[in-house]
Amino acid sequence: MSQELVLKTVYDLLGGHFYIPYYQRGYRWTDKQVDDLLSDLWGFAKKRDKKDEEFYCLQPVVVKEAVEEERYEVIDGQQRLTTLYLIIQYLMKEYLRVDSLKGEYGKPVYEITYETREDSGEFLKDVKEDHSNIDFHYIHKAYERIRSWFENGEHIKTRNDRDLFLRTLMGRGIVDENNYDPYSVKVIWYEVDQDADSKALFTRLNIGKIPLTNAELIKALFLSSSSFNHVDEVTATNNKLEISIFWDEIEKKLSEPEFWSFITNEHQEDYANRIELIFNMMAGKSIKDFDPLYTFLYFLEQSKDSGEALWALWLKIERYYHLLLEWYKDLNLYHKIGYLVSIDEPLKDLIKNSLEMRKDDFEKMLDQKIKESVNFNIRELSYDERGGYNNIKRVLTLFNVESIRQNPSIQSRYPFQFYKNTHWSIEHIHAQNTEGMDQTKKEPWLQWLEYHKSILKELLEPAKGDNKIRLAALIEEAEKLQEETITWNEFTILSESIIDVFSEEIEGDPMEAHGISNLALLSQPDNSALNNSVFEVKRRAIIEMDRSGNYIPLCTRWVFLKYYNPVTSNEQFYFWNQWDRKNYLTEIERVLESYLPLEEVDEDE
Repeated sequence: MSQELVLKTVYDLLGGHFYIPYYQRGYRWTDKQVDDLLSDLWGFAKKRDKKDEEFYCLQPVVVKEAVEEERYEVIDGQQRLTTLYLIIQYLMKEYLRVDSLKGEYGKPVYEITYETREDSGEFLKDVKEDHSNIDFHYIHKAYERIRSWFENGEHIKTRNDRDLFLRTLMGRGIVDENNYDPYSVKVIWYEVDQDADSKALFTRLNIGKIPLTNAELIKALFLSSSSFNHVDEVTATNNKLEISIFWDEIEKKLSEPEFWSFITNEHQEDYANRIELIFNMMAGKSIKDFDPLYTFLYFLEQSKDSGEALWALWLKIERYYHLLLEWYKDLNLYHKIGYLVSIDEPLKDLIKNSLEMRKDDFEKMLDQKIKESVNFNIRELSYDERGGYNNIKRVLTLFNVESIRQNPSIQSRYPFQFYKNTHWSIEHIHAQNTEGMDQTKKEPWLQWLEYHKSILKELLEPAKGDNKIRLAALIEEAEKLQEETITWNEFTILSESIIDVFSEEIEGDPMEAHGISNLALLSQPDNSALNNSVFEVKRRAIIEMDRSGNYIPLCTRWVFLKYYNPVTSNEQFYFWNQWDRKNYLTEIERVLESYLPLEEVDEDE
């Protein structure tokens, strides 16, 4: 028999025989796990405005049929099946006051037997206090927890409550002219092929407790024996073969960091199966949807138990993937969409718009969304004002992306994988002071002095007159300060004098120090001494990081190579002066001209 994946109600399980093989441990659910299951079931039972045939879904039960013995080997789900059994046993004996469900439901409770713990099966039928083995201890403990949950009055208060709980638990989810039994509790019934290696599958699912993912369950839905029952056997087989091959292709492509980072801000390692990202988008899953089976249940509902609907669903998956691949190959769309995704524009909305719009209209919409993301006067942005930091980061990110997209000589993609896998910060190109440093740690102060002392010595040799005397005095003072005796006050006074040396050519509005013309995207170690250094110290550090293979954003590299200032002398390399700032700001405005507002944005707007 081929693998099968369906939903089964608890009622469907009645009368069945489940066999627990030797390689599984005994029953070990805690009070909290029992409480959580009961509370979830009761929460669903008393939920208002439930839709007909709505159900509460439990985690998968993985089984393999042993036909000759008319029973199912349980590969995964023993703990849930046992707890459900204990709940049914309690309600049957303590509420219905019967020894069998045959009279009430036409079928007995399902049976559980064990390969190596034969007495456990009988013990389940008549649970009592018994500490002769650890399995009996946990089974009895769970049964008493169930009793307490029902009888302490905190949850179930009346006979009507118990009746509602039982009707929901045993509901068949049927609404027709003969039945009105609309709500139910269901398990995902995952029946594997009889040739499957049960122990290997159990090990995968339980070493580190790796659950079946939504993607695995969806794949089983597409490849189960009953799928595509609307066509002949040859066509159904070909459909499944196409799905298997194409599934692997999608998974392989999504494993490429460059492609993955283009379409999402999530981490690859958070997905056991990368294709689940596409499934989540199709299902409209958001961070607010806590149901771990949300995406699988969406696909199950969309398939409507119809092979035709299932195949249409697969074709939609292919369409999603081909669209993403088309965007990825188009450098123009790649950069625009990649930027929007990086600022949390939902990709599923972009896909929906693309499928409904002409291509040129879609690109106009992308441009409009980018405009809306930077709809402010960038000359008024300030690092130290509320909201300024995030807006500056957004502008600089777009500046880097667009500098690549608009440059015909650069036939490569902006590397979103580096941007998203690195902690980026907005740093001053030229620090104005050391106010961001820790006043209680002396080591960074001395490191800061070392960074600047070597450059002061370079300036000393060609210097003349008063400037030479000034530089020599600063070097001498820096060399005198020792970790044992240095104070924050001494360091602050000296560091300000040193910064003045490298700031002597900086003129103009002092507010520019925190404006975008003195800021760049930087990724570097948490080094407060370097972060608070002057331009030349940072320039050398950036060059060294670049040589070492660290990713430096294109525009940041160009900033520290004085790319934006066409006229630069050797001496000017030590400074980030007003002309550097002016040319840098002009280039930002030129590159982003089509997105930035033409005139100052009114605050009321």
